[in-house]
Amino acid sequence: MRVLVALDTNPYSTYVVHEVAKLAMNTWADVTLLGVDSKRPDISNHAAGSLRNIPIVKKMVKFRKEFLSYFTDKDTSPYEKRQQAYELVELGKGLWEEFSVCRSRKEFRVRVRFGPPAKQVLAEAEEEQSDLIVVGCSKGDRCAWEQDRNAPEKIVKGAPCSVLVVKEEKKPNKIVCCLDHDSVSQESLELINQMVTLHQTELAIVGLTESDRLKEEVDQKMKQILQYYTDQKIKAWVSVVDVSLLDQFIPDAAEKGLIALWMGPRSILGKFFSQDRVGRLIRTAQSSVLILR
Repeated sequence: MRVLVALDTNPYSTYVVHEVAKLAMNTWADVTLLGVDSKRPDISNHAAGSLRNIPIVKKMVKFRKEFLSYFTDKDTSPYEKRQQAYELVELGKGLWEEFSVCRSRKEFRVRVRFGPPAKQVLAEAEEEQSDLIVVGCSKGDRCAWEQDRNAPEKIVKGAPCSVLVVKEEKKPNKIVCCLDHDSVSQESLELINQMVTLHQTELAIVGLTESDRLKEEVDQKMKQILQYYTDQKIKAWVSVVDVSLLDQFIPDAAEKGLIALWMGPRSILGKFFSQDRVGRLIRTAQSSVLILR
């Protein structure tokens, strides 16, 4: 799994780094910490050393140290660089040189981009082919970034992959997962598994149906998903909700804990729950929101 963590200099980003580090301890994911600043520095007036005095660059140095502090055992850390090998690197046309390269078992990168925050995060996700974007936001009913208050919402709407929006220091006491009856991906089920393990909380699985005639089919699919989580030693309960009740059900569920919505290309939820509704949910939910794709 490739995880992209979108960060700025605000306290909610510090909280996100720690949450992702805990997730990485369970998943051994390839992780990129991406610092974003909307103000482009005047590179012409900066030597490479002085660029480190820019607030976002200084903050990323701190984030790197805080993330890696969770992996104190260098013998078991997936991010410890110790696998040395020799690789040929092209220096020019027809000229190659052999260099000694030290690699880790899993990739860990720290990057900085300057420009519109949401645009830069989405560009990085596309370039890295990320599986999950994690982004924090301010407390309360705004879910905003300081330099672009709508950045989290824009990222959710534009991302080609799953997105976890983390509400600052709001630990969920339940995970409510709304799933399609026939097209949810195995990767999404596994990610939910990791979120339950991370937060040590109960799991509610909600199957979506369009009519009573589909209810039996949905029930069967939900039983299969329940068995998957039972096999993973996760306690869960299952219910079925008609899509006509989504406008009432989803906001209520979001008040009780982290809500996860399967919105893949063929999902029922994606068809009935518009992007504007998703944006409103991101802004108003009191706990974190996970959009699965």
